[in-house]
Amino acid sequence: MDKHACVLQKEANEIRTRREKDVVDFRTTFQKKQAARDYDLEDPKRVTTDIPGRVHDDDPRNGPSGLQKFSGENLDASNRRRVQQQQIKDWSQQQIDEKLAKKWMEAEGNRTFEDRVEETNFRTYQVEQNIAAQRRQRDVSQAEFNKALAEQKRREALRDKNIRTKQNVEEIYNMLDSDFLNEQEGTVTSLGELIKSERFRGFTDDKRKKILEEQERQREELRQRKLQDAEDERQFAQQEQMQLRMANALDRQRNRERRTELELLNAERRSQAVDASERKKNLDKVYENAVGENYFKHWGNCL
Repeated sequence: MDKHACVLQKEANEIRTRREKDVVDFRTTFQKKQAARDYDLEDPKRVTTDIPGRVHDDDPRNGPSGLQKFSGENLDASNRRRVQQQQIKDWSQQQIDEKLAKKWMEAEGNRTFEDRVEETNFRTYQVEQNIAAQRRQRDVSQAEFNKALAEQKRREALRDKNIRTKQNVEEIYNMLDSDFLNEQEGTVTSLGELIKSERFRGFTDDKRKKILEEQERQREELRQRKLQDAEDERQFAQQEQMQLRMANALDRQRNRERRTELELLNAERRSQAVDASERKKNLDKVYENAVGENYFKHWGNCL
């Protein structure tokens, strides 16, 4: 019996709760405070939420007798202020973007210029290294030539010394073995006869002829030796002249190459200067932001 009463009481409470909930939902949906006829008299925000007496110049709520325009009235002040703020924001962002782009282009131009300067310096370094290598090669060639020339002169001096020494020795032996100067007891004639020195009356024709032939042979030998020396001197002078001409030709070739390289370097520098001038002119033309008369017309019109 008590359980049955508890169940009935529970069901009654649930029915009462649903009924109260439905009443609250109905009031919340269909009986709002704002829907009351006299709510506009009790609305605490009626001043802020009320529609102005005039929204724009052609407001239909104003009749023929109502004034439409008033001096000093500014209905679009808030919209115009918002538009002006947005415009200032856009202008500021545009200036920021232009400055960043200009800064980037200047950095890119400087980097390109530095790369070209580094390349020019590297080429100059290569040219100087080539010139130094050619100079070292020339010095080595000259040193080898001078060494060979000194060796040739030393050999010629040694040969001349040996010839003079040999001649002097032969002369000494001739002096020592001369029958006439040594006053031998006799000389052997062509017939094998011994002639005493005190009986010597001169050379025979054959002996004199042999002496003359020997002298002629010695003179011819001396002449040939002088001719050979002159020929050697001439060949040496010719070789030295040829070496001098080759050295001069090499110097002229190096000077021409140096002038050509300098001309190329000057042309490259002039081209870089023209590119820099054109780049600066284009930057000044693209990013000029001169202030005109129209800019000042927008000031003082907000209120």
